[in-house]
Amino acid sequence: MLEQLKTENEQLQFQLKDLEYFIEIKEEELAFLKNKAKSVAEMQSALDQRLYEIEQMQHFIGNIQQKSIGDAKREANLEEELIQNIKIEKEFYELRDQFKSTTLALEDTNNQLSEAVELYKKLNDCHSKIAALQSNLEIALLDNQFLKEELEELRSNESNTNQE
Repeated sequence: MLEQLKTENEQLQFQLKDLEYFIEIKEEELAFLKNKAKSVAEMQSALDQRLYEIEQMQHFIGNIQQKSIGDAKREANLEEELIQNIKIEKEFYELRDQFKSTTLALEDTNNQLSEAVELYKKLNDCHSKIAALQSNLEIALLDNQFLKEELEELRSNESNTNQE
């Protein structure tokens, strides 16, 4: 029985090491995702600034178009600026979608990390229960040994009394 408990204890310790390794990996992934989320937030801010700049450029372009309707060269330049603005806006939407995807991945990783922490807590509870059971077993074995010794002593005394 004690050997079985030792074996189970060794297995639980092995599982604990696996969980600790798993938590370490998840913490590294979480740090990576946090860094990625930070850079996405920075990109979001830069894109917001660019969008503001685009709006300002569009306003400027509108004024220029009103002033230079007859100037074909200027009109071609304005069209080029609009194309660039559209590209920037497209990049903005792509980065926004990437940010949403990264946020979902981060939430998933956080959920997995929470699950790993719960498993780790349960494992610690199991270790405590095993220690309590081992202690109870040792006490029971000592009680059993004490009772055997008392029984031997009683038998010895009874044997001595019968011989007299």
